[in-house]
Amino acid sequence: MSRVCLHVQRAVVLAAVIILAFVAPHARAQAPEKKDIKVMMDWIIQGTHAPFFVAQSKGYYKDAGLNVQIDAGKGATNVAVSVAGGVYDFGWVDMPSMIKFNAQNPSSPLIAVYISFDDSPLAFITLKSKNIRKPADLNGARIAGGPGTAVHDTASILFKAAKAENVKVNWLPVQPQLFGPMVLRGEADGTGGFINSNIPALMDVGIKFEDIYAVKYADFGANMYGLTLATTKAFIEKNPQTVRAMVKALNRGTIDTIKDPAAALKIMKGVDAMMKEDIEKVRLDLALSVTDTKWVKEHGLSVAQPERIKFTIDSVAAAYDIANPPKPEDVYSDKFLPPVAERMIK
Repeated sequence: MSRVCLHVQRAVVLAAVIILAFVAPHARAQAPEKKDIKVMMDWIIQGTHAPFFVAQSKGYYKDAGLNVQIDAGKGATNVAVSVAGGVYDFGWVDMPSMIKFNAQNPSSPLIAVYISFDDSPLAFITLKSKNIRKPADLNGARIAGGPGTAVHDTASILFKAAKAENVKVNWLPVQPQLFGPMVLRGEADGTGGFINSNIPALMDVGIKFEDIYAVKYADFGANMYGLTLATTKAFIEKNPQTVRAMVKALNRGTIDTIKDPAAALKIMKGVDAMMKEDIEKVRLDLALSVTDTKWVKEHGLSVAQPERIKFTIDSVAAAYDIANPPKPEDVYSDKFLPPVAERMIK
């Protein structure tokens, strides 16, 4: 071998070593730090949760280097406590509830890393026959629900936004499982809660979808952000690539669910064979109506508007008399999102 060839060969080897020296650490840095992940839903597993299971069924978690366990929840507070305590790595919790939890638990705050519900799912759910079409019409209405339920505790936000602050609702403090039967029997004029929960609950007792009407917060100026994927700051600091991987996989699952909800429902039927397909279709359609909004169609998933983040914080602070509300940067982080191009519904 000539001396020139030998020098060239050595130069190539040296270049390869230098490239590997830079590429290998970078590759290691991009891998998830924690691969076995537990995520808690907001409630029992239903059609609403399809994006998580679509991501699992299609191998998106695996592609991201994750092994994800998805469990049912028992309400926002339970989810927040479970994530803050480290029992779960992530939780699906609505932003208003998370803000309230953080204010009450400043030593273990959560932060949203992906916004699933771009519009608020909160609403007063009534029958069309009751002729309740706007917040002012709720004056004197008998609404099943009481202190501790989401709509009862945040109704002031809706009434203030709708300039109907003199409205007095006749609250009926009963257990959630009684909401539907009471409306069916005429003992209540309606209920309050998430449209994707309360409308199917009325259908489940025999009320027809076409006979139901929802006075939505989002339609009357009280449009707070809804369900988000949240975790703790401590988890983020230790596992930034894991957070990034989880968000990427959920985003892919969300897009697929929006594009083909029928296929998503088939996946959910495989998760729970006892699901009532007609009701779960309505549930998923309602969930997607606050996920794939006009804003999302134009700007992409989880593109937060700073003024709406602030409105959500300020509204919750006023509703719950929170003296020191969190700052927007302590509520939501967009640092772990995939590029906007990957969050567009095409």
